[in-house]
Amino acid sequence: MNMRLLIVAAALICTANCAIKCVQGTNGTAEATECTGELASATMCSSPKFVEYTGLSTGVEYACGTCAGETKGSTCEECTGNDSTGCNKAADTGADFKCHSYTYDTTSKAFTKDTAMKTCKRLKDTAIKCNMPKASADSTTYTSTSGCGPCSTKTSETHCEACTTDSCNSAIRVAVLFAPLLAVLVHLF
Repeated sequence: MNMRLLIVAAALICTANCAIKCVQGTNGTAEATECTGELASATMCSSPKFVEYTGLSTGVEYACGTCAGETKGSTCEECTGNDSTGCNKAADTGADFKCHSYTYDTTSKAFTKDTAMKTCKRLKDTAIKCNMPKASADSTTYTSTSGCGPCSTKTSETHCEACTTDSCNSAIRVAVLFAPLLAVLVHLF
């Protein structure tokens, strides 16, 4: 009975006085280490925020303590630390995929496909999604800059089209592009 009390007491003392462990530095897969120095009393760990289809936020390291300044929620995330594992380890990611991006040409009033493809990042359980402008889209109704991810809820169906395989957003539908040309040809004959 006395031995059980000693074990419980030791566990309570350690819980109250043991430093938490956090992943620290730029490598999110590194082993968590004990928080030391002025952060020895920290109760939180922080890490770069993973943004779907974009990847890890830049300029933020894995660390003991809370997010610096106003970065919480935008480029940094926090979690409650413990003395055995790092709660801020890197998230499990899925394989990268590529999507075409489009730029609006104000002279021709149409979107053109950029020559370089964008690399899209995702979490392990996130589906592949690319998007592209429909022929009816303009610079205010289609605002994706990467082509990665689903259409925004504001532009879906009317100005944006999504697809679910790697590099699937290669061109605006050919029939839609040739519809005005066909109308002109029909009126000529």
